[in-house]
Amino acid sequence: MRVSAYEAATKFVDQFFPSCEGAILAGSVVIGRATASSDLDLIVFDESAGMPSRRTFREYGWVVEAFVLTRDTYRHFFDQGVDSAIPSLQRMCANGLLLRGQGVIEDIVEEAREELLAGPPTWSAEDIDKARYEITEALDDLEGSSDRGERHFIVHKLQKVLCEFILRVNGHWLGDGKWVYRGLAAWNASWAKRLTDALDSYYGRDDPDALRLLALESLAPYGGLLMEGYAEGFEPAGRTGGAAEDETDSAFEDLLNRLLTDRE
Repeated sequence: MRVSAYEAATKFVDQFFPSCEGAILAGSVVIGRATASSDLDLIVFDESAGMPSRRTFREYGWVVEAFVLTRDTYRHFFDQGVDSAIPSLQRMCANGLLLRGQGVIEDIVEEAREELLAGPPTWSAEDIDKARYEITEALDDLEGSSDRGERHFIVHKLQKVLCEFILRVNGHWLGDGKWVYRGLAAWNASWAKRLTDALDSYYGRDDPDALRLLALESLAPYGGLLMEGYAEGFEPAGRTGGAAEDETDSAFEDLLNRLLTDRE
């Protein structure tokens, strides 16, 4: 029998992690967006656990995802979240419901909230140019392809890089899956609706014009499309570096060859 999320989470912690120092119930069931298929996300701080781990259970009528950490290991995952701009663990800790550990892990919860409020690292000019190039390339591929199967995958890539671009240049965190849309809607509900409408137009009527227009308008404040002149890994002309330079050139040649092979 399926009991309430709170009751199930509490019983689960008592049964499987009775000596843990802290536990947080997170995810859709806490933020009011639960569906019939929602599971329980649990962050468990257990100093006896040693290495961090993740394990899936089915208990009390729920699928339970347990993420087990210690004070020595949680920071590694916080740092990963900041570096990737996808702060999954911070979100779970900051927005979750503390089941156990009042006065013990509240500092970690506050740390997570502060990092979320601070936002992701600011994108450099190089980051912006790389995204402009990738979006331009995807638009060109979309324009040039008449194969519907190919176009589906081109649009998938375009959607991904465009969402990453618009969120990062506006100082917002990214997400995975449904969290991408939630992030877009939280930043600008109108832009998010334009994107979903554009995707409906493409997938429903094979019409990419709205998606192309949205991409062009989003790039415009940052220099627009970028193709000719874009470079990665090149140094200014006239540089000298001896053997070290030769090694760098060789490594870059290998990278370039792999990229060309991938683009076949």
